[in-house]
Parts: sequence; structure tokens; C-alpha cells
Amino acid sequence: MDQRQQPELGLAGWLLRSKADLPAAIEIQLMNGLFTSVPIFMGGIINSIVVASVAMWRQPMLAFLVWVLFEIALGAGRLTVLLKGLRAMKRGEEPPRRVATVLACAWAASVGIGTFLCLTSGDWVLATIACLSAAAMVCGICLRNFGTPRLAGTMVCLVLMPCAIAGLLSPEPIMPLISIQLPIYLLTIISAAFSLHGMTVARMTALGELERSESLNETILRASPDYTLILDEDHCVFFCNRPNDSSYAGTACVGQAWLDLLPERDRPLGAQVLEEAKAGVQGNLTIQHLDEAGNARWFDIIISRISEEAGRLIVVARDITHQKKSEESAIWIAQHDALTGLPNRAVLQDRLDAMLEIGGQPGGGALLIVDVDNFKAINDTLGHDAGDALLCRFASQLKAAVEEGDMVARTGGDEFALVLAARADRKVERTAARIFEQLREPFNYAGRLMECSASIGASFIPRDGKVRSDVMKAADIALYAAKAGGRATMRVFEPQMMVEVERHQAMIGAARYALQNDAIMAHYQPKISLRTSATIGFEALLRWRARDGSLAGPDRIGAAFDDPGLGGQIGERMLEKVLHDVQSWLEAGVPFGHVALNVAAVDFRRKAFAHTLLDRLRECRVPAACIQIEVTETVFLGQGAEDVRDALRCLSDNGIRIALDDFGTGYASLSHLNQFPVDILKIDKSFIGKLGSSPDAEAISATVVNLGHCLGLEVVAEGVETTAQERHLVGMGCDTGQGFLYSRPLAANDVAAFLAHEASMLKSARRA
Repeated sequence: MDQRQQPELGLAGWLLRSKADLPAAIEIQLMNGLFTSVPIFMGGIINSIVVASVAMWRQPMLAFLVWVLFEIALGAGRLTVLLKGLRAMKRGEEPPRRVATVLACAWAASVGIGTFLCLTSGDWVLATIACLSAAAMVCGICLRNFGTPRLAGTMVCLVLMPCAIAGLLSPEPIMPLISIQLPIYLLTIISAAFSLHGMTVARMTALGELERSESLNETILRASPDYTLILDEDHCVFFCNRPNDSSYAGTACVGQAWLDLLPERDRPLGAQVLEEAKAGVQGNLTIQHLDEAGNARWFDIIISRISEEAGRLIVVARDITHQKKSEESAIWIAQHDALTGLPNRAVLQDRLDAMLEIGGQPGGGALLIVDVDNFKAINDTLGHDAGDALLCRFASQLKAAVEEGDMVARTGGDEFALVLAARADRKVERTAARIFEQLREPFNYAGRLMECSASIGASFIPRDGKVRSDVMKAADIALYAAKAGGRATMRVFEPQMMVEVERHQAMIGAARYALQNDAIMAHYQPKISLRTSATIGFEALLRWRARDGSLAGPDRIGAAFDDPGLGGQIGERMLEKVLHDVQSWLEAGVPFGHVALNVAAVDFRRKAFAHTLLDRLRECRVPAACIQIEVTETVFLGQGAEDVRDALRCLSDNGIRIALDDFGTGYASLSHLNQFPVDILKIDKSFIGKLGSSPDAEAISATVVNLGHCLGLEVVAEGVETTAQERHLVGMGCDTGQGFLYSRPLAANDVAAFLAHEASMLKSARRA
């Protein structure tokens, strides 16, 4: 169906549709009956014009003159719409059904009103002519519009109801009888229209289903990759359909005995399968056939009896040559990683189970879990193609590092496993050393050199577990210890490593407890102007109340920040607490300046983060100037950096200043400072703590200060703990200091008192 051929809506659509839920194609075909049955259509127009003209001739009244003129104009309009509809349908366009419906109803009403005028004119000859004409036109309406019975019924009512009213108004005693008979006639003729409609719909539906069924069967047969043969009662072929690219069967086989088409060695089995099929049991056999080129081809054949008395059989043969050739390949694919070609986790598990069933190989065995360090950063910065290339190279390096008989498998993502026939710890250490040696050579991808390192966790079989899951768990725990110990190292499982795992789980549990019990709060560390010694703002730091009532820092729930779900919830809770405190200070008139809030990269990558933050500020009536956002350099990295930049620009454009925290410790570059809207640089406390004792730290700090001032940025030194460090920073021209020298983080309720005390001290100092 043309997409433009849509069912009508509104009143016209209701009149044209039937109450049955029909397919759109049938419904449109029925509605388009408005533009068919042209002889009946023309007969109705001519008949109504003639009757109106006769009425005007016999009774030259204004009403009949209007009727004649209206019928002529209406007839011309309907004929124009009919012709336009026929042309539209021929082009596959939507005909003007709505206009045709309105004009048809107008014509029926005109006939009804004209008949009413004839019946009430007192001219019984004219009345007789009008009544006979109306009856004929009612029949024509039902015959032409039975596809749209609602429209037919409406038009019949419009024609006959004025006649019934005319009978009631007539002074003749017998005339009211017409008003009683006409409704009965009206219901009868409408009922007939609906019955005819139902029969037509049933026939059209049946024909449509038959056509679809035949088309489907033909399509299936033509598209089938199988050879389809039908055998007569003598098992000779009298119908054959074959794939276009096959030379095994064809029209030449029609009339031949099917058994003669089989290789001689397969004919006894073929005869047995035929007997099974004749008995009503589906037969099956697989044969090998040589084609014209001498190549071996395999066929899987199914024979079934057709449900009829003629005793015919249907034979369906599928070429399974490719399947046979693919079986070995499929087995290989099921057991290997598609990217690296290494055995997969299933093969690894089978190997471990086999080793454990015999109590370990002679001298024991070892399982090494190897994980690529910082693989996600490579994927995010250079793309997944670079990551895949790195994994392939890494796999080849692992294979080069093991001995014959050892197995290397990829267990998923950036994780690999090695099963060694290890006689002692020394072999495991030598293997790890070879892996690290292989990884020292930089990896070149698309002209860029990348350094790749790995962390390794090892467990011994059967020392660290009697079942596979225990051995793998021990290696995973050792891997976790290697990563926690600084990466690019190997750790062998020791029972005390479980303590670190339990500590990790304890952090997760503590974070959930803090969230569930609303135990998270914000403390505020002052930021001091090194020029005026006055507090210009605060940094919000996370604190939480532990189960024992003690106040704990973020280090006690550090593992939770790596969890996307928990980390996001903690960030939301901190924002809620900070905005509540800032709102309270504003209402109390506390001159706190601003509050800097730490935001992680994952928060920026949430959709509409910036707009959500700005909406929260408006809801709390907190000016944007009261909030600063602190981010680390990692937010500039990865494939989502474009979204981060847009979010930062949105915040900056709305008056929120952006601070770059821990500057100089990561991957940030001058281009990042140019691309992203940064207002403040924060020198990491690792440099500040070495001022006065490390020339390198002093040089780096001074460089950051000069760089920031050259770029028009404010520079903040964090971790200031001594007056000597402060003097160095003042000498460098640093703008702001932050650290224990000035104050430890304060509870929200203590901020007002701290500022009041500071104001008093500064006032006394100025007087002195």
C-alpha cells in the first residue's frame, strides 16, 4: 500500500469505515468504492436533476428552481471530484474521500428535501414521480456504497426521513401510513447493505489470505536453499525445485526413480527410509555425492508423506557441505578468543579441572592471572582499534614468555591467564620476569609510541585450592594485591592477602552504611589570601560518621569511589549537603566567600550534569559566584572529553569558576588549559611539602605560579603546613594558600565563628 493511502479520520472517516477491524488495504479498497460504479453514480445525478426539472416544470416555484440549480451544481461538483479521485487512484495517490463523502451526503439530503417538497406540493403525480425516484435512488445508494455501510445508511436516512416527515404533515388520512412504512423500509434496506458489506468483506479477506498464502508458499519455495522433490506412488520424481547454484538436481530428474539418483552405496538405506516415510514415519539419511567437478558434497535428506490419498512423498535435501567443513572451525571458535586466537575461559577451566582431578601435575602447577595496566585509558584516548591492537601484541608477548606445554588463555577484556607446569616458585618468577622484559619495548600504533605494563597474580595448584574456583580466586586476590601495590609487579597468593580483600569489602559496606544512615557530611577547609591573610573561600571535604560514632575521612571508604553506583550517590549527597550549608550561611549573612566542590570525571559524563547543577543552585537561591568546581586532570582525557568541555563551558558561562586540582601530577598539558575554561590552578601538596628541602619541588612550584599568572589564572597552593612553606609561596607570588597552617577542616556550624575570629584578629593587626 502506498504510504500516502491512509484511512480517513474524523466524521468522514467514521462514515467510511466499518465496525469490523479490517486490514488497512481492504479498508482503503472499500472506501475507494466512492469512486467506482460510475454508471450508478451518473444515473443518480441525472435522475435527481430530471426529477427536480419535472418538479420545476409542473410547479414553477422558487424552491423547485433552487433545487434544480443546486442539483446541477452539486452534480457537476461530484463529477469533478469523481474524476479527480479516479486520476489520483491511478497514480497511486490518496483520492479526495472526505470531499466525496460530504458531497454524497449533501446529494442525499438534497434528494430527501426535494422529495419532501414534492410530497407537500399537493401535486400527486409529482409526488408519485418523486417517491418512485427516491426509492430507486435508495437502491442505487445501497448497491454503490455497500462497501461503506455507515455512509450508505446515513445517505438512506437523509433521503427517506424527509419523506416520512412529509407523510406526517400531509392532510390526507392515508399519508401517515407512509411515515410508518418508511422506517421499516429504511431499516430493511440498511440491514441489507450491512449484510452485503459483510459478505463482501468476508470474500475479500478470504481472497487476500489465499493470495498471501500462495505468494508466501511460492516465495518460500523459490528462496529455499534446499532441494525439494515430490515423488509419486512409484517413487519417481514428478516435481523438482533446486537452488540456482546447484547442479545436483534439475528438470532432467523429473520422471526418474529417486533411488537411481542416489549413490549406489546409499540406495539400500534410501529404500528403507522410503518405506518408513510411506508408513507415516519421517525418514532421514545423510549421503555424500560427487558433483560434476569431482568435489565431495554432503546432503542431509528428510522424506515425509504428503497428507493425501495419492501416496506421494516429499523429499527435502539440504547441502551441508559447508557445515561439515565448518565443524572443526566451529569447535575451534568455541574454544578460542576471536581477537587474539588464544584459548578462552572455557578451555582454561577444563585445563584446571583436569590438573586438579589428578591432584596436580607432577611437581605441581601454577595459575597466573595477567591484567593490562591502564588499558581503559588507552582505549579512551586512542580508541578501541588501538586497544585491540595492543591486546593482540600483548597476547603474542605472553606466548613468547612461556615454555612448551604451558598454556596462555584470554579470559575476557584485558585479562589473560597462564597455566604453568611449575615445579617451584622460581619458574613462576622467571616467567613473570620474561613477561615484564617483553613489555619494556614500547608499542607503536599509528605512529604513536605507547608504554604497556601489566600486573600479575599467581596461585599454585593444588596448594591454594582443591577446586578450580578456589585456585582462580586465589590468583585474583594476588592480582588485586599487585595492583594495590603499585601495578607492573607480580604477587604470589598468600593467606594474609585475604585481609586486603576484606578491607576492600569493608569500605564498600561502610559507604553503603553512610549513605543509608545519612552519615555523610561536608567539612570546610579555609582558603587564605597570601596577600591579605584573609579567608576568601573554603574547599568542601567529605567526612562521615562511622558506626562507632567517630568522624572518618574519605580514605576509609576509598574503594566506593571506584564503584560507579556508589560513587555517584556519594557525589549527589555531598552536593546536597554543601548547598544546604551555603544556603544557611547566605541567610545568616556569613561572609564565607565561596565553596569549592570536587567533581569527578564520571559526574561530568552524565547527561545534562551542568544544567542539573545550575538548576539546583536556582532552587536553593544560591548565586553561581558562591560555588567553584574543582576537577582533576583526568576529566580532560578520554572519548567523552568533548562532553566534559561543553559542561565546563556551560558552568563557566553561568559564573561558576573552574579550578584544576593536583596540577602537575598527571597528563594535563598547556593545550588543555587553552581548550578548557580553567580559572584556577592548584599546586599539588606533594610539591608544597618539599619546599625548602627540594630544589626540584621549588622549581616546579615557581613554574606553575608563573604559568598561571601568564595565563591570567589564580594559583592556589594546597597542603601548606609551615610558615617556611608560606614564605616560599609568598616569595613566588602565589595567590592563595590552603592547609593545616591556617586551619583544619571545619564543621559547617564552626565556619561563622572561625570567620568572626579571623576578622577580629585582622582588625587588631591593622590597629597595631
